[in-house]
Amino acid sequence: MAAKSFLLLALILSVVIDPSRFSPQNESNHATPNPPIIGRSIDTSQNEDNNSAAHNFDVQKLAEGVYAVVRKEPAGFMVDANNVFIINDDYVVVVDSNGAPSITKEVLAALRKLTSAPVKYVINTHWHDDHIRGNQVYRETFPGVEFIGHHTMREYLPAQGAINRKQFLEGAPQFLDILKSALAKNKSLTGAELSPEERISHTSDVRLAELVLSEGAAAQTILPTITVTDRLTLSRGDRVIDVMHLGAGHTAADIVVHLPKERILITGDLVVWPIPLVGDPQSHIGEWPATLEKLIALSPNTIVPGHGPVLHDVSYLKTLAAMFASISRQTRAAVSKGETLEQTRKSVNLEGFQKQLAGDSPVRRLLFSNYVFSPGVAAGFREASEK
Repeated sequence: MAAKSFLLLALILSVVIDPSRFSPQNESNHATPNPPIIGRSIDTSQNEDNNSAAHNFDVQKLAEGVYAVVRKEPAGFMVDANNVFIINDDYVVVVDSNGAPSITKEVLAALRKLTSAPVKYVINTHWHDDHIRGNQVYRETFPGVEFIGHHTMREYLPAQGAINRKQFLEGAPQFLDILKSALAKNKSLTGAELSPEERISHTSDVRLAELVLSEGAAAQTILPTITVTDRLTLSRGDRVIDVMHLGAGHTAADIVVHLPKERILITGDLVVWPIPLVGDPQSHIGEWPATLEKLIALSPNTIVPGHGPVLHDVSYLKTLAAMFASISRQTRAAVSKGETLEQTRKSVNLEGFQKQLAGDSPVRRLLFSNYVFSPGVAAGFREASEK
């Protein structure tokens, strides 16, 4: 199957989805890593259809007045953002919205079961669609709400962001048809028989993608009203909320939210479980390890990633930092030898990291190839060539 440049993630990472990279190779007996143990879920259901694409999340209490809204989609091409509620005495801070207004309406309904306080701030951890397209729901519901984001978002979203958004809305339906065809024919993207894991993953992809695309034209772009260059601190009583740009990684606009007293860290897509999301040219492979080391230095007990379950130690962050450092080191060495990009793709070896993160899962191996190896090597090669 020819390479397809349609990214179903609504992240618009400029990743090329290349099914030729999906074929099994270097198979191991490694089991698929299990998700970390996560906290007790809170029943915030508003209707009977709690398994709908919009209401496919759990709400978990992390500390007094702090709740994570954790998406339940399986690993796949289509994901939506986790959210966090920080509930103060008289107002709420929300971290990230979602890829479609209807999803954020469900998230807001869950918040309303916890408090009647208004949302005063919405913090967007970066500029990708699945973290911002629900902003309008908060603006419509709370006219005085402020949106906090990295200062580059104000320039990016009306320019390159708008171009990427248009490409997604035009291209994603074609890849959606490929997934539907694979499900109907019981064939994986490699042409092999579809595994049960792949069927579950692709079915989830289709359901969420159809929802996001159905609201595509209606999902407005809301720019930050408060911008962050390095650090912004919000204080209320004895609660401190640090909003920080500690360096680039997933994008140039990555910010994290740190609650030092509660030792809670909200990372956006600097951390994504089980497979990180890398894009070229948007991701910064050379800087990503140092940014992750700064997150580790904060010594969090609770980590809310951009996607995936709540984590309770920094071991996964250390793995990601080591992997991105390895990609950067290997691509620099390849460039110094005069290798082309295609030669570099053959010389870079990430098999150990693939085994650690993907195990023998066909879905996670597919995602690793297309969202780590291919764009990661390209980004590392580009950065090394520019020096």
